[in-house]
Amino acid sequence: MEEVLNAAPEISNTNTEVSQEFYVVSPLKFVILFIGTLGFYSIYWFYKHWSLFKKHNNDNIWPIPRAIFAIFFTHALFGVIDDKYQQGNHPARKSLSFAATVFVVLTILGRLLDKLASNEIVAPLLAYSSLAFIPIICWALLQGQLKANIACNDPAANSNRTLTVFNCLWLFLGALLWFLVIFGLLITLNIISAQ
Repeated sequence: MEEVLNAAPEISNTNTEVSQEFYVVSPLKFVILFIGTLGFYSIYWFYKHWSLFKKHNNDNIWPIPRAIFAIFFTHALFGVIDDKYQQGNHPARKSLSFAATVFVVLTILGRLLDKLASNEIVAPLLAYSSLAFIPIICWALLQGQLKANIACNDPAANSNRTLTVFNCLWLFLGALLWFLVIFGLLITLNIISAQ
């Protein structure tokens, strides 16, 4: 009887929800948000991945700096996504290393082109050439997202496939940004053709 009184109480675990290690989002929603915000969605995207990774692994990392300075942490993120994917019983797929490299190189090249154009070292149209990188950068990050979805056992991303009000707000702001970019491009083309 004394053993029963001194025994630790059993706690039943009724919480069946297991925290996901990575951010899950449907491919269509990802592409809409990435293109619609001129790529600015990637900052939030990197933050969510690193934030969930930190919580799931009880790791001592800083998600915000890793999102802001993503070019320094893309290979690390894609590496842990690759590792998680390989731990599961999933069909073999190529490493995400190439996709990470594409993201880093094109992001740096785009920033460099923007900087050169703003300093009038080269033609002003060069600033707009970095817009051509957006679909390729989107493809590179989408490769990581597809693998993260599978690694989290939600390949179709059923848990995050609809656009929220908050998503629509960002898309509205992105549309304004797209308008300004296209307006600026048309003005630049008009000035160049007038010369």
